[in-house]
Amino acid sequence: MKENNQKSSKLALNSEPNRTNKYLKYAILPAFAFALIGAGTASANGWGMFGGNNASPEEVAQSAQDRFQHEAELLGLSVDKVKAGWAQGETLFQIAEENGITPEQLQEKMQAERQQRMQEHLQALVDSGVITQQQADQRQEFMRQQQQNGRGFGHYGKRGMMKPF
Repeated sequence: MKENNQKSSKLALNSEPNRTNKYLKYAILPAFAFALIGAGTASANGWGMFGGNNASPEEVAQSAQDRFQHEAELLGLSVDKVKAGWAQGETLFQIAEENGITPEQLQEKMQAERQQRMQEHLQALVDSGVITQQQADQRQEFMRQQQQNGRGFGHYGKRGMMKPF
């Protein structure tokens, strides 16, 4: 009887991989089709990641000019200095350090700017009646706590989404 139970257990174990293989075969086909369709869609949308960049040359130029202007204002430098650093492959932090701004000072400036922008966005929501002033105040307090706890403003803040558990 014991020997018979062992045989039936082996049969059950052996049949399970076959069932799993069957499901895998059926799961792979839609995944493969999805990958092909996704690749075709991505290539049709341009050269960037997840949909590409279909910006016109004028839009690309304006975006770059706006970024250079913004970084220059943030650092208190001329746009030409920022462009020169960018052309040499330097990061914003490297450009800042070369001009006597420590990483800590730059982070403080960036945080202050983000807080100001957040206040402006929340005020716009209050002014247009989307949220109340009380909701805006609550959200601002929540974001302040997030920043203090090292969670930043979402994205990649102080350690943001990349923070380990």
